[in-house]
Amino acid sequence: MKVAFKLLLFGVGLALFGWYVQRVGLAEIVSALRQLGWAAPLVLLPYGMVYVVDCLGWRWTLPARLPLGFWSLLRIRWAGEAVNNVVPSAYVGGEAVKVFLLGQRGVPTAVATSAAIVSKSAQTVGQIGFIALAALALLLIAPDQPGLKPALAVVLVGGTATVALLFWLQRRGIFRSVLGVADRFQLAQTWLCDRRAGWLETDRIIGSYYREHRGRMLASVASYFGGWLLDSVEIYLVAHLLGQPINWFQAISVEALTGVAKMMGMWIPGALGVQESGLLLAGRWAGLPEPFCLAYAVLRRAREAVFVGIGWLFLYLGHVNLRRVTSPADTR
Repeated sequence: MKVAFKLLLFGVGLALFGWYVQRVGLAEIVSALRQLGWAAPLVLLPYGMVYVVDCLGWRWTLPARLPLGFWSLLRIRWAGEAVNNVVPSAYVGGEAVKVFLLGQRGVPTAVATSAAIVSKSAQTVGQIGFIALAALALLLIAPDQPGLKPALAVVLVGGTATVALLFWLQRRGIFRSVLGVADRFQLAQTWLCDRRAGWLETDRIIGSYYREHRGRMLASVASYFGGWLLDSVEIYLVAHLLGQPINWFQAISVEALTGVAKMMGMWIPGALGVQESGLLLAGRWAGLPEPFCLAYAVLRRAREAVFVGIGWLFLYLGHVNLRRVTSPADTR
């Protein structure tokens, strides 16, 4: 039933994407993309820089001494993000892959798992900061757009509440809370017993990190915030290459709200249709023409396909079996 529901969502997203293409006109989109010509590969550079900066943000949440270098970390993170971009698992599947690959290279599971949780927390804080910056930019360039202020308020309040809840759970102990509920209702006692020590150790490492490495946490947040800023370079570059230059306020606004839309579509493979809807809405608020927005949406999908393909190649080279990695029997 779960698979059928995901397939239904994917079908709806695909239909929505097709409707957008039909509405704007395929000929206009193709014409815009043809203008890139030989410069098309340049579009890959900003996102490549984002991968490097985001990997640095992840590195700050891991121990200072690791049995592997930055290039190995980058490949591991790349592989995990490839899974997150394809498998609709609320971005959990890719984190399990990262933990598994780190374990193959000698990093204890509790350490890798705590880094995954802390890293996601830092990335979320960085994203909220980026959205706040984008909200300010939108209010400066389009203060009278209908529905803009309530939408921004909902996003910022909801994001802030999510971050607050996330840190509250980590301070309380995420796994300790899960074990407490399971013990109270006597759920899966045998299965949990085998994992109790490792889960409690993960909680301990997370708490210790926040107490003893605040500077590293701030560096991680700053790195992820920088990654979000670099994300906006892509649309800025594409617009100039297509002869429709935009300003930085527009680029930041569109990128931030597209990221929000992608999060909302986390249960749809690739957030297909949802990401495009967010991009078009943000583009309309920022004063960008629809043909350009959809041309960029198609180009963005092409870029994602390239990076996802490389990531899955890393998975293949790492001999990763996703079914085994994400099955309950191996999540220890």
